[in-house]
Amino acid sequence: MPHGYKVLTEGQAKILYKEEKLEIDENNMIKTAKGKRVANDVNDVRGTVFYNPVQEFNRDFSILAIREFTKLKQEELTARGKEFKGISILEALSATGLRSVRYMKEIDNLKALVANDIDPAATELMKKNFDFNKIPEENYQSKLHHIKLISTH
Repeated sequence: MPHGYKVLTEGQAKILYKEEKLEIDENNMIKTAKGKRVANDVNDVRGTVFYNPVQEFNRDFSILAIREFTKLKQEELTARGKEFKGISILEALSATGLRSVRYMKEIDNLKALVANDIDPAATELMKKNFDFNKIPEENYQSKLHHIKLISTH
């Protein structure tokens, strides 16, 4: 494991995550996106790349929904005598890559997944997390802005 990282586990995924200490000024304030806030032991660190643990339920639910969609799509195509070749997923704004790792590990019949983020630090951490979970390199391909990426696929 790379120095300075900790491992977070969610579903079948294990991701590397790194926190940084925020700078506190002489008035015990930290700078945030919304201005300044009083520093305390809860808010004086943040992840170097966005990660929201509260969204675990959302990630669990999206996996269940995609599994059900895949099952229904396969049944529909089979009933019409057509071959089911799997599904493709684009995850724009992937950040740590946690959702993408979970998709690759927890959803059957996933033929392609493109994970993307405009933030170079996020793209770098995403690659580390794919490698850490032994996800093949061809599943993360782009550093394009998500709007450009969507318009090209």
